[in-house]
Amino acid sequence: MRILLTGGAGFIGSHLAQRLLRDGHGVTIVDNLSTGVRDNVPAKAAFVELDLARTDFTTALPSAKFDAVCHFAAQSSGPASADIPLADLQTNAASTLLLSRWCIRHDVRRFVYASSMAVYGNVDRLPAAESTTPCRPQSYYGVSKLSSEYLLDVAALEGLNATSLRFFSVYGPGQNLANLKQGIASIYLAYLLEGREVPVTGSLDRFRDLVYIDDVVDACVDVITRASTPSRAYNIGTGTPTTVRELLAQLIQILGLPPDHPIRELAGSPSDQFGLYASVERAETELGWRPSVSLDEGLSKMIEWAKSRTAART
Repeated sequence: MRILLTGGAGFIGSHLAQRLLRDGHGVTIVDNLSTGVRDNVPAKAAFVELDLARTDFTTALPSAKFDAVCHFAAQSSGPASADIPLADLQTNAASTLLLSRWCIRHDVRRFVYASSMAVYGNVDRLPAAESTTPCRPQSYYGVSKLSSEYLLDVAALEGLNATSLRFFSVYGPGQNLANLKQGIASIYLAYLLEGREVPVTGSLDRFRDLVYIDDVVDACVDVITRASTPSRAYNIGTGTPTTVRELLAQLIQILGLPPDHPIRELAGSPSDQFGLYASVERAETELGWRPSVSLDEGLSKMIEWAKSRTAART
């Protein structure tokens, strides 16, 4: 397949690009490098530096014929979306609209979208399930992601086979440790690696569904290589909640730090989801996908990568 991948210089996108190339697919990456890193782009991938927040960005897309588009470019920080909500909407929802229209005009029938658990907001009953849990996002980021899903539903009426993957808290090697506004595991790990006090925004009893990058990539590749999927949206998580307190304790233990390493609890944000974890029954039943990497194994791999990265710089 020939695949156009937006956001391929980012954490999830670059892992996906590497896997697609290993599997023999052709990959063209589009990224504005605002949060992605040029070094993340695999050597065998074509690369176009382009800002999808521009209303005319489709005019600069390659003219080659593509079999599928994977739209993984996004402004994905909740705090940043609260600071600049209009830019968030333009970068996320407007780009999805324009890219889906481009696909229809150029007869690209397959579209895979990186959505988010943020579409759910705070829910009354857990785990969150695609068919029964109402989507009531409480952040501008969540609204932009849900809007994109709805836009793709409309595009589907014109023949676009679109699937949205609702990622929960993805973590693993390659995550940007310098970005302290995005990625719950990477943020805490960055502070711990430097031996600093860890600031925690919100309660230590908040919980998330932490899913390892390799499991996420497995799901993405499976969906991309299908002509269509039985449903239009799938949760990509583990089905297991982990509290902030538990995550910090596990990171501290693996790093060999004192159990009483300083942690400072700060006031939370009104837009922050208190706790959420996924039902992955739909993905298991319809796609045959299920996560295989435990949290302990995944965090150990992430810490090993982070330490080797630090050692290489010294």
